[in-house]
Amino acid sequence: MQKILFITWDGPQTSYMEGLFLPIFNAIKKTDAIDFHVIQFTWADQSKTDSIRKIADSFGIHYAAYKIQRKPIALLGSLFTLFQGKSFLQQYIDQHKIDVVMPRSTMPAVMVNRLRLKNTKIIFDADGLPLEERVDFSGLSKASKQYQWLKKEETRLLIKADGVLTRSQKAIAIHLKTIGNQFHDKFTVVFNGRNPEFFQPYASQKTAVRKMLGIPEDDFVFVYCGSLGPQYGWEEMLTIFKSYHTIKSTARFLIVSGNPEFVKDKIPEELQNSIIVKSVPFAEVPKFLSAADVAFAIRKPTFSMQGVAPIKLGEYLLMGLPTIASAGIGDTETLLENVPGTFLFEHNDAQAIEKAVTFVANLKYDPLLLREAGEKYFSLKKSAESYRKAFQKL
Repeated sequence: MQKILFITWDGPQTSYMEGLFLPIFNAIKKTDAIDFHVIQFTWADQSKTDSIRKIADSFGIHYAAYKIQRKPIALLGSLFTLFQGKSFLQQYIDQHKIDVVMPRSTMPAVMVNRLRLKNTKIIFDADGLPLEERVDFSGLSKASKQYQWLKKEETRLLIKADGVLTRSQKAIAIHLKTIGNQFHDKFTVVFNGRNPEFFQPYASQKTAVRKMLGIPEDDFVFVYCGSLGPQYGWEEMLTIFKSYHTIKSTARFLIVSGNPEFVKDKIPEELQNSIIVKSVPFAEVPKFLSAADVAFAIRKPTFSMQGVAPIKLGEYLLMGLPTIASAGIGDTETLLENVPGTFLFEHNDAQAIEKAVTFVANLKYDPLLLREAGEKYFSLKKSAESYRKAFQKL
């Protein structure tokens, strides 16, 4: 049986481990002789890591959390964790006789670059374009020593790895410009799969959830589910909703997010009673999505966004929800090219807001066709197949 060690570095707000990676690995191991191990470097508290461990145990996946130090300052704590973490990883790999290490993104790459790996293969999950994302949204300068060092580490592992995972074809093209086309065959696009049995329309829940939220049965409801921040198109979503609200004053906007404080002071006074902000456990997300009529999957189409696969798009489609999605985000245009009930929001179009409102006002769709598109591109089965393809290249 092949032993694969997945290594990731996460903040406490993310739910990628329990909501994305563990279910994907579980789907793979149902048909393949693979023993998955996961080490998550995180500064989440123990209750969070205990809940993840419980899910991992239920899937038969080995899980360990390693504490990221945040003192005396975050940067120094991270450097200390990298130094200590490398030794921990080396010991774990040797002890468990790991066949393949799969570091996700930059910080795990730094540690893996320093491991002594004799007969162990490397699959580098390059994720999106994480360093460029920090340039676009976190103020990291390409001229800084931090960026140049991390970029060097990323490039080193892109070349060294036996396989590389990305979330879009565009990301592959960008990486090949850095390391050369001779490495093309080692790249594989993998899909962010969701469980169709978990994300499915709950017509019976719609009335109950709306009643709980104080939303009348006939009101039209927009929904956004996910992280909030500069890259997630808050201004665009708010403007679209506000414009539609002038046409239909009973419309509501439901925001489901793990960091609701972002919008605390950003909701206009006149919309205070029309916008509902909730933070709910991941297990309840489909129930709340069931209350909606149309969903937002908007992100600012910066350079780095070419590398991402918006996971929420898959959730919405599996729920049979019409969706307004940004163009220029990963391979979104290709995926939604022939999917009725979806609208590509062109950020550079001066009439984009007006067109989005018109799309909503004249909305006609078949939820079954939307769900079919979700299953085609975003199901666990599709995701497992894409990972399996990468493993077979080794």
